[in-house]
Amino acid sequence: MQIKDKKAIVTGAASGLGLAFSKELLRNGAATIILVDIQETEGKAIAEKLNSEFGKKRAIFLHCDVTKNSEFDATFKEAVNILGGLDILINNAGVVNEQNFAKAVEVNVTAVIRGSLLATQQMGKDTGGKGGVIVNVSSIAGLQAIPNCPIYSTTKHAIIGFSRSFSQPYHYQRTGVRILVLCPELTDISVSENSSTNENFQCPDLIEIEKNIHPQRVENVAHGLVYAIRCAQNGSIWVSEEGKPVYEVQLPDTLPAKTKIEDN
Repeated sequence: MQIKDKKAIVTGAASGLGLAFSKELLRNGAATIILVDIQETEGKAIAEKLNSEFGKKRAIFLHCDVTKNSEFDATFKEAVNILGGLDILINNAGVVNEQNFAKAVEVNVTAVIRGSLLATQQMGKDTGGKGGVIVNVSSIAGLQAIPNCPIYSTTKHAIIGFSRSFSQPYHYQRTGVRILVLCPELTDISVSENSSTNENFQCPDLIEIEKNIHPQRVENVAHGLVYAIRCAQNGSIWVSEEGKPVYEVQLPDTLPAKTKIEDN
């Protein structure tokens, strides 16, 4: 899919990766971006800044707590009405919260599933749409075990599992909506935002993990997002790490062959 003139929604867009994604989409010609975030003051300021850089009404902020189902539904409907349709959804909103696992699941898993279903209802060919692209933002933590942050790792594994299942031909042949997964490593923004006072980053051991990591710039992840939207096949999983171009990883679709145990 070419991004020029496309209409997009980005969740968690007021800072960090979500902001970088929004900028990169606009830089590549997206017609309008709806910025969805719970941070109202920051979101409005970001929308003004983006409009100053890219043109009037290119970025529109909508305040929303994605963990509140009725609020998310209403905001999504408002966003689509403003855009006059939808081509791209970036499910980016996420938290690291090992102390409140319910919140981590609500933001990182439930909201991603809900957003994907809402977008498919709008873009699906079976419901009168033209098809489109959904990018669900997971993490490298969704591809490996992270003992320091087991709740976060679990939620990111869930995003991959849902996306792989929802992208199967059973769904894609009906909807024409590509489902992609982006798995970034820690970024310079996520590291700088991490503190004991930030409710979105509650993992005491994360500081220890960061000591051995040289975080990449969010702009690098945003470049990877654009590449995936343009070129990636439905159901594919893309990793962004070490400031290098994104690369695809393939997970097995079948269980390993069982080893027959011979009777003694």
